[in-house]
Amino acid sequence: MMKVLQEHQNWVYSCAFSPDSSMLCSVGASETVFLWNMDTYTMIRRLEGHHHDVVACDFSPDGALLATTSYDTRVYVWDPHNGDILMEFGHLFPLPTPIFAGGANDRWVRAVSFSHDGLHVASLADDKMVRFWRIDEDCPVQVAPFSNGLCCAFSTDGSVLAAGTHDGSVYFWATPRQVPSLQHLCCMSIRRVMPIQEVQKLPVPSKVLEFLSYRV
Repeated sequence: MMKVLQEHQNWVYSCAFSPDSSMLCSVGASETVFLWNMDTYTMIRRLEGHHHDVVACDFSPDGALLATTSYDTRVYVWDPHNGDILMEFGHLFPLPTPIFAGGANDRWVRAVSFSHDGLHVASLADDKMVRFWRIDEDCPVQVAPFSNGLCCAFSTDGSVLAAGTHDGSVYFWATPRQVPSLQHLCCMSIRRVMPIQEVQKLPVPSKVLEFLSYRV
């Protein structure tokens, strides 16, 4: 036993390290997302925005984005370095108000995973669907039927998504494939070594700053 992080007041459902291992995200039976400094084992910040228990989390390959999923029918994509919500993927339309999102529904989102190209996010929900999202689009680019989903992960090359179920099975899907643009590859290279606070200091046009901040 190296260290115990004690801030959660109830079950911890999922944890994820940032690619450089400098941060840990932990989520559990509350509406709060916890971010930890792994050099000092101290709290960096709490991310507030979900309206129900947060049950899964995953960092993008460059560490610039953090995806979290909740029983509130939503996947949020955050900038973990400043706590801003950059994207929202809804699984129930119209999106439920907070009072309804905080209760029982048939769209609880159980799992989320970032692809290794940083372009796609996969999610599993209780509506018996698996969805693949592009990080720059509001609607899923691919949907497939899937029941009893519990967890998911992309293969190393990103060509396959594996998903486990409550009944002990593992299913596999071919994932959406797209050749990343040169701009996206450059953005990922920069964000691997520069948090948003340093990016904002770069002497570049505002449009470039927006792109590097994943705001376009």
